[in-house]
Amino acid sequence: MSFPSQDPFWSEAARVVRDRATPGAGILAPDIFWWVFPRIHRYVRTVIAPEDRHDWAILHKGMLDALTRDALRDITARLQPMLANAVFVVFGPEAKAEEAEAIRASEHFQAFENALPGRMERPDPAPEAETDPVLPEPGIIAQFPAMTAAELRHAMNQFWRNGGYVYETLRDRTYYEELDRLIAEYLGACDGLDLLDLCCGTGRLARLVPGAHAVLGVDISTVALEMGRARHAHDARFRFAAMDTAALALPDAAFDRVLFIDAIEHVSDPARTLAETSRVLRPGGTAMITVTNRDGLNQRISRKLGSGEFVTNYQHLHEFTWAETQSMLAAVGLRAERADGIFLYPYWGVPGVDDTVRHLTDDDPEIVAATLDLGRRAGPEYAYAFAVLARKDR
Repeated sequence: MSFPSQDPFWSEAARVVRDRATPGAGILAPDIFWWVFPRIHRYVRTVIAPEDRHDWAILHKGMLDALTRDALRDITARLQPMLANAVFVVFGPEAKAEEAEAIRASEHFQAFENALPGRMERPDPAPEAETDPVLPEPGIIAQFPAMTAAELRHAMNQFWRNGGYVYETLRDRTYYEELDRLIAEYLGACDGLDLLDLCCGTGRLARLVPGAHAVLGVDISTVALEMGRARHAHDARFRFAAMDTAALALPDAAFDRVLFIDAIEHVSDPARTLAETSRVLRPGGTAMITVTNRDGLNQRISRKLGSGEFVTNYQHLHEFTWAETQSMLAAVGLRAERADGIFLYPYWGVPGVDDTVRHLTDDDPEIVAATLDLGRRAGPEYAYAFAVLARKDR
């Protein structure tokens, strides 16, 4: 779900911290604030890392049971109130005495203080959220665009150590079933062909390319690659290697097919990666690429409502339109031969709407089937994501 920027109380809390926090400050906040700040400490962090001391705390008055009692004691004793409204009390490291005094005297702060004794009588939360969702560092959500290359490699290794991608919703499972269907259609049996799987993770192609001669998977995560080797130990066609997709240590014209699935959003230099894709393809070879659409119907609605554009995942460095994707492909000698829309989510990420309908778009069988069908009909211009088959003519 997206940050409710249309809600004045949430926006006010975010603005106070954004305007006054120093770079690198530790911010304790509800999960959804990752849309606003490059790095946040989740409330569960107070359970699994009780020794942490946070520089800022955005306390939702209806979520106090998600914080430990010791954390609440530390925050209220060590930090100063910087804001109190109907939903939040925000604590920070410095406040003018008269400012803090005025906040403490407000009815909104008094409501917070009145809720504390009851909270202190109840037990601390259990750490079940430590692995939900899977994160590189449990209890912290960090936007990948803010990371260096070394930090990104470390984060992905930690992410895979902690469990990797988990597909819990019907929507998630249906999405990947649709990808598998498109991979099978785009690639065919691949009898006798050499395949390159960019950003392969642990590998997913074994059952989809039964006739392939050889498959090389490359990724920046050595942990994922080791998992991939173990997973494919019985199949000598599969090899795995750690490489930067923007500088592949591979000869020219070495592959008949290249896959770049659910990955263009994650690489630091997508244009260079596509150039490398073209370089290692044999003439007549094809590449399959999937792209999260930053001009899908949901993004258009968000912009029309004044909420602006957003990336759909904390791991995404960038997302692209269909027109941008065609332009990048043409620039490296790849011709788009086919494109398919993948799901149509009119309200995904739209503040004030997404949270109301998400249970339907995630897990209602009728709605999931409808949004899948609508994505196919809408095509790459309007769909949430799209797949492209591009050919290297010479």
